[in-house]
Amino acid sequence: MNKNSIIVDKPYIKLNIFGIKIKIRKNRHSQKALELLNWAYEDFEQNKYIQKPQIATREETLDALINSRTSICRYGDGEFNLIFGSDLPFQKYSEKLSDRLKEILKSNNSNILVGLSDVYGNLDEFTNECRRYFRQFVVYNRMKIYSIIDLKKQYYNAEISRFYMGLQDKSRSAFYIKMLKNIWKDRDIVIVEGEFSRLGCNNDLFAHAKSIQRVICPAINAFSRYDEILEFCKTLPKEKLFILALGPTATVLAYDLATFGFQALDLGHIDIEYEWFLMGATKKVPIKNKYVNEAKGGRIKTSIANEKYKSEIIANLITDKNL
Repeated sequence: MNKNSIIVDKPYIKLNIFGIKIKIRKNRHSQKALELLNWAYEDFEQNKYIQKPQIATREETLDALINSRTSICRYGDGEFNLIFGSDLPFQKYSEKLSDRLKEILKSNNSNILVGLSDVYGNLDEFTNECRRYFRQFVVYNRMKIYSIIDLKKQYYNAEISRFYMGLQDKSRSAFYIKMLKNIWKDRDIVIVEGEFSRLGCNNDLFAHAKSIQRVICPAINAFSRYDEILEFCKTLPKEKLFILALGPTATVLAYDLATFGFQALDLGHIDIEYEWFLMGATKKVPIKNKYVNEAKGGRIKTSIANEKYKSEIIANLITDKNL
């Protein structure tokens, strides 16, 4: 066993930190056990023996997107779960998708930022609920994740579109939103989204964009139409800014579009976070006429009577109709 390691050996979890070996019976409901298993990473993250990815802050990541017009591909728990063979509620496991996600993690293109959630060390910035969730996810997946990322690579912050609900201190949420809006201010944007996502619909998230166009894709298993989505996007002018909200498919699409000379931002959840911010929500709640994967009762599939939204659609890749 390495100096710092966690091994899941049912029904036990074996922990080795600084040569101290601890063996705990696995209990998914024991928060105290999870805290113990993760304590060194949370409390001693600056120690030279503690391995964690190099992840830029939210501000540093947003600055790079604004000032350098780079693209970003983001990885959260869903992308890693899919890489490791699990289906997601809206995307079945695909070996091809898994391989592409692994490839991008170790890519080396200065115009493409790869974002990870900064959850591998201290978790103080998050709410207690988020800490519990991330703690469990990291305890069971840390070593697997470390085996497929480059611990010497500079990663960026995947949480830039999660600027409200999960933060313990929400006083900076408005600041993060302002920075995000500066990215597309006076830009011609193309939103590539799932059928029921409807980013910016009925709110002012993209009010300062010069123009808005939309490419509508399947809400479920979007990667099955990946080649068609990519080929259509490539026909659009290079000065367009792509904003993508399409699960793990968006991670790959942002990378591929960037290699073809576009600026593409994988910003899933941004609209839902903005809606929760506007209403001052204290828990994840459904949003009318929008698909909210993480809220109880939020996985709705309804039509919408919004003529402005409909006029922005330039392609519907569910019906194969280009408008």
